[in-house]
Amino acid sequence: MSASLLPSDSAAAHRSRDLLAVFPQLSDLPGLPQARMLIDYVIGRRLGVLDVSGRDTEGTFVSAELSAEVPENLILVDDAHGLQATLLSRLTQVCTYNDRLDEARTLAAAVESLAGAGESAGVAGEAGAEAAPVLAVSELSEIAGLAELGVGETWAVVNAPKAMNALTETISVLQPFVSTVIVIGRSDAMSRGVNKELARGFGRVDVSPGVGKHRMIIGSRPLSSPSLPEFPRRGVITHRGVGELEVRAHGACFSGTKSDEGSELLIDSLLVLLDDEAPESVLDLGCGNGWLLTAAMRASGANTGLGVDVSKAAVASARATAEANGVGIDVILGDAADSEEPALAGLGEFDLILLNPPFHQGTAIETETAAALMAAAAEHLAPGGQVLTVFNSHLRYRDRLESIIGPSRQLARNKKFTVIASRRD
Repeated sequence: MSASLLPSDSAAAHRSRDLLAVFPQLSDLPGLPQARMLIDYVIGRRLGVLDVSGRDTEGTFVSAELSAEVPENLILVDDAHGLQATLLSRLTQVCTYNDRLDEARTLAAAVESLAGAGESAGVAGEAGAEAAPVLAVSELSEIAGLAELGVGETWAVVNAPKAMNALTETISVLQPFVSTVIVIGRSDAMSRGVNKELARGFGRVDVSPGVGKHRMIIGSRPLSSPSLPEFPRRGVITHRGVGELEVRAHGACFSGTKSDEGSELLIDSLLVLLDDEAPESVLDLGCGNGWLLTAAMRASGANTGLGVDVSKAAVASARATAEANGVGIDVILGDAADSEEPALAGLGEFDLILLNPPFHQGTAIETETAAALMAAAAEHLAPGGQVLTVFNSHLRYRDRLESIIGPSRQLARNKKFTVIASRRD
């Protein structure tokens, strides 16, 4: 595949290389190939070198008047490393949204650090002006109220999520406010489903040439009557010991409106424990769609319930799930895997803490997040209370739970999952 969308000897290619040369420290950072592809695309479109699909326009008429300022505003969704925001802000006004709190913080730190590097190099924006400040919104729907997005053409860049529902909801929110949506990701992860979701709201869908291992799928010409679904999704989960619970889930929420087998095994174990003791308070670190916490509250009759999650979609989903079932809980946005997370300060202690920790970072197995969540559980566990942890059996977390929290015993195990109960020493 090509190393760039741009013809190597074109003025656009030189301009792209000049911009990247301002930040030599980016060469080894993750996320650079996609950021560079977006730089090439924006500059190529502005100079009339590339058409909407990202292909060479040689021999094709392109109106300079229509392309010169494209885009004037750019929305970046889930730029996990901050490289896209840093580079593209030197070309246009950039607004960012990240579903995950930790990624939003990484982006903000990267933009601040790399912007300082650009200033020290004495290089201004593409047209000789200073790089535009990067705006961040806490909710994607807030873009409707940004005055900066009321002038000129607005594009959106969506970094392809693993869950198609996340993309579907993002497109649904953005479609009324943008002229173009660019979904960018690894070529092997860009299914035809992306084309289908863009076609719900846009009259034209193009697939770009591949650059390295990456590709863009581009929706343009917004439909006046799009067929966009509504969120949160609604579903029902039935558990023999808890009964029927309504579930609400936003697109980026893990597991959607379904329960996972591990959470069901954890509830089975909890029901057995409740024969001996009933907790007054329950904490779920990584509450997802809220089904596990809501089920635990219903089963135990606890007076206090709190969910914490690093995902804004999960927090909104858990609140909606609890409300749909008439269960009173609080849900807060916070990174429970961060020992310095301010949202967790002063939460107090809980009689029962639920853990169903993630073990993947992308496609790689990763267990450090689980260890950090165990440490957070130990910090907030009341004397005499218990932490119930469910995990994939091959991870063998029991020894780690023993060392971080205290004496631990196995409550349940099947072919896939294990549930361990841990108490403080």
